[in-house]
Amino acid sequence: MEVIPAILESVWPEVENKIKLVDGLTDWIQLDICDGEFAEGKTWGNPQDLFSFQAKSKIEAHLMIKEPWFKANEWLSSPVKRIVAHVEAFSSPESLKFGEIAFTAQKYGKEVVWGFSIETDWEPYKELMQKPHARVLFLSVVPGRQGQEFDRRVFEKIASLKEKHPHVKICLDGGINAGNIGMLKSSEIDSIVIGSAIFRSNNPGQTIEELRNC
Repeated sequence: MEVIPAILESVWPEVENKIKLVDGLTDWIQLDICDGEFAEGKTWGNPQDLFSFQAKSKIEAHLMIKEPWFKANEWLSSPVKRIVAHVEAFSSPESLKFGEIAFTAQKYGKEVVWGFSIETDWEPYKELMQKPHARVLFLSVVPGRQGQEFDRRVFEKIASLKEKHPHVKICLDGGINAGNIGMLKSSEIDSIVIGSAIFRSNNPGQTIEELRNC
């Protein structure tokens, strides 16, 4: 099960500093982008800053913003390798905008991961699961703030998706730490996103290794 460090900061220098702390220690690093509307609090959100930094790890942008299709081209044309777009953040017609984001990602040779908040059922979006390389991110907390408590309701969602669409890759994000990561390894999760448990530690690199070995 892959560990992906998550960075949530309000200004680029702090984002850059945290990238440096874990760069090269994991295959992926996630940048959490909040607009203060879809998710609580407003964070750094300028993809142009990424051109000033050459990361060893691949970067993904978790777009916790309203109407992410407006910003898709801006992010997908930047150094990020994939974006997470939340299905709840789209107004109608959703299917058209889902297609536009997927087309933009294909144009740049990038990937779209479909994000689902803890309250959102994946079933109404089952057409997204039928793609051969479908990938989803399930939140086990409320979008935005780090350090929240893990919500076990997500297990039912994971089980139902894997039963009907076993090929879909699942990433779990929110409230994961050394105390509960063990129970996740018996579920059908491909990767986990961890923020505060890594960056609030004195040694993020050592913490990542400990989380892998829990």
